[in-house]
This record gives sequence, structure tokens and C-alpha cells, in this order.
Amino acid sequence: MFPEKKHSNSSKELNHDEQILVEVPTHEQRRLGSCLEHKAVRARPNHRLWSALLCVASLCFSLMAATQLFAQSPQTSGTSSKQDAVSTGLTANGDRPVTESTTTNKGGTTEATDQELSAPPKINARSAALIDATTGTLLYAKNPDLELPPASLTKLVTLHLVYEELDAGRLSRDELVDIDPKDCSPYIPYGSSLMYLHPGMKVSIRDLMLGAAVVSGNDAAYVLARRISGSNEAFAAKMNEAVQKMGYTHLHFVEPSGLSELNLVTAREFALFCRDYIRLHPEALTQLHSVKSIEFPRPEHRAPGFVPKGTIIQYNRNPIIFSYDGADGLKTGYIIEVGYNMAATAKRGDSRFITVTLGGTGPSYAGGGALRTKDTKNLLDWAFENFETVSLDPGQMVVQKVWFGEKQSVELALDGINAVTIPKVQKAALVYRVEIPKVMDAPIAKGAPVGKLIYSLNGKDIYSVPIVTAQAVPQGNLFRRVWDGIIKFFSNIFAG
Repeated sequence: MFPEKKHSNSSKELNHDEQILVEVPTHEQRRLGSCLEHKAVRARPNHRLWSALLCVASLCFSLMAATQLFAQSPQTSGTSSKQDAVSTGLTANGDRPVTESTTTNKGGTTEATDQELSAPPKINARSAALIDATTGTLLYAKNPDLELPPASLTKLVTLHLVYEELDAGRLSRDELVDIDPKDCSPYIPYGSSLMYLHPGMKVSIRDLMLGAAVVSGNDAAYVLARRISGSNEAFAAKMNEAVQKMGYTHLHFVEPSGLSELNLVTAREFALFCRDYIRLHPEALTQLHSVKSIEFPRPEHRAPGFVPKGTIIQYNRNPIIFSYDGADGLKTGYIIEVGYNMAATAKRGDSRFITVTLGGTGPSYAGGGALRTKDTKNLLDWAFENFETVSLDPGQMVVQKVWFGEKQSVELALDGINAVTIPKVQKAALVYRVEIPKVMDAPIAKGAPVGKLIYSLNGKDIYSVPIVTAQAVPQGNLFRRVWDGIIKFFSNIFAG
């Protein structure tokens, strides 16, 4: 079925059925009446006449205002008043398990017949997951919860922690790091992926990030881990702490490069991690993962016993960024214990999809890599052919009347992802409606939940986005509260 969304968008429901009736207290009425009588005795006859006329005019104005308010904001007894539903001609969100011809999402089901969706591709990898990067919707899965070693896909988690350190100001891209012999061959197997660091070099954090992302350098991952945590073991503990905080229970790491078969992930959770990685560090796609090549080492990287000879160009190990329309990341991986892995993403228009394949096989190293690329391209082709990410703009949302407040209305905002993943063939069937109260009582806090934007398909609600107040509205002064109490009193009388 569709993936459970880790990051829940649910909010506390308000009971708009309750109506608060505000009246001027009885003792205040008596006190005001006594004052009027006292003043009337002392007033001259023409003042009494004008006072009476003023009272009549005020009462008439109140009745007219209440009548107008009631006419503009009718309420049904026992229910909250809501904005009229707004319908459009677009379709809804859905998750598609491999074994069924339906798409589902929290809040409803979107049916898609075999004739509406083309058959998903046959996948060579042992495990695979395909999701929408915006909504997290699972569109395809093959053994998505099978735990397998991620190989060099591990470096995405390593880079996530590097970005966290950069954002916190504890690290700088221009900082030069001394390369330790233990971060180089032969401590790292020479046949594994390397950016070819040498002891004694001084290399910037920026170059090390490119080395880990573009050429999958295990040596670069080790240096970054040692710089941040002092050792691979301490860094692995930090990796596990980070993914657990993000809500992942099936991602586990023992070192930062992916060389160990004791690192374990599932395709489902790693695809969702890639979604989080792109959301948290969108610059990573342009700064790192879509970079086609790097020049390293350069003349400034000379070290005792090592002088770079000429220009050395190293190319990105992810083949889809060279040949697939819209592809801009992420990583490939291989160790003999699991086979061929890939995490990839591509964007066309408003739709971005992410695929993760684990445990691919092949007749040779080159053959396995080719099958891995074929799996990824076929999954992305199928996604772009059949699905679309749709976001509908409800326009400006306002609660038109606020009682007892400094302001007479309050603006609203969406508090969640306003997008759904839909089969393209059902696009014309999507409608949405906005449910918000027409009146509220101050004080109102900023961010208070007041309603929902609801997507529907074929009469079924399939997805909702919470609506909250975009600003706070404090209580008004005494005059405002008393005046609104009178108007609200009469409006409720006319409402029945």
C-alpha cells in the first residue's frame, strides 16, 4: 500500500458546532439603567428627547447590522458555517502497491484500473521502491522492507551530517583538513572507490564533499567523519542518532563509507530518507550530485612524497545524470555482499520521483551496472508516464468576521504539503473544497487550527491539508467587546 508518512500533517480539530453567546451582564444593565435615569432627571426636556432619539437610532442600527450580518453569514443550527466548496477540474493523491491496481492515500482510495495504468516494469534488483518526492507517495515496491547493505548509498547519510554541521556553523566549506595516513590506501582497500587522497595533503571540505558525492570516494567519507566526530565509530553513532531522530527504524550504520556489509537499510525507508535529504539540502543536487566530473588532485594538493602530474579528471559514477532527461542525482553503490545499488531522482515539470534499488545482479561488473541503470530508468519512465504531482491553489483564505477582536477578520494559511500524486488519467476528476468557519471569537493565536483544504476524487475525500491562522488577533477594547456582544446577540436571535 502507500507508505505511511513519517512526517504527519495532522492537527487538532476544532469544534465549530459550539456557539458562544455573549450578552451584557444583568448587573451591568441595571447599572447603566440607573445612570440613564439619574441623568434624565437632571436633563432639560429637549435633552430627554434627543437621548430617546439617540437610543432608538442606536437600537435600529444594531438591528440593521445584525440583520445584514445574518444575511451574509447564515449558520445551520448544530453545524459550523463553512466557505462554499470550490471545485476544479484536477485529480487526487494516491499510493500504488505493486500487487494491486489501486492507489491509496491517508484519507481515501483512488481506484485505477489496469487499463488506466500501464504495467510496471520488471525489476532485476532484489528490492526496490519508487516514491513521489513531494508527497512521499509510494508508487511501486518490490520487497521494500527487506534489509540489505546500502554500499556507497551510505555516503548520502554522511553528507547529510556534513550539511548539518555546515548549517550549524561548526564547519566551513573552505576549511582545509590535513589528510591522515589512516584515511588513505592501504587502510582503505585500493580496489574500492577512492578520490585518491595522499597523506600530508591539505584538502578543503568542499573538495571532500565532491569526492564523496561525485566519485564515491571512501577515503573522502573517512576524512569527513574524522573531522566531525574524531573517528569512524563515533561518526557512525552520530549517523544512527540522526536517522532515528528523523523517524527511521530500519536504517543502521557502522561506518561512513558503505564498505561494511553491516550497514543495513530498506528500500522504502531509504527512498524516504532521500526525500528528506533533498528537502533539507536542495542545494546538494546542483552542488554535488549532478556535477559530472571533478579535477583532483590539483597542483595545490602536492604533499611530501607526492606531486600531482598533469590534470586528472574523475567522472561521476552515476550514469543517469548523463543520459536521462531531468536526472540530477543521487548515488550508486556496490559491494560484493549485496550487489548493485542505486538511489536516483529526476524532475520534469512539477513532478519529481525518487527510486531506490538494492541487490541488483549481473554477469559481470559492467553487466550488473548496466542492469542497475536499466532498472532505474524503467521505473522513472513508468512514473512519468503514469503519475503527476498536482498542487491546487485555494487562493486567499480569510475568516470574514472576528468577534471581540482588535481586527474584524483574520487571514489563514496552509500548514502542510499542498500537493497530491495522481494517476494522469484521473486528472479531470479531482475537486477540492475549503472548510473554514465564517466567524471566530478573539483572542486568536497565530497558527491556531481552524479548518482543512480537502481533495476529493469521485466523491471520496482522499487528502487534506490543515488550515491555520496566519496572524494573531488579540481581544479588542471594552467598547469593541460590548458592541460585538450586542451585535452577536441579535445575530443569534435572527439565526433562530
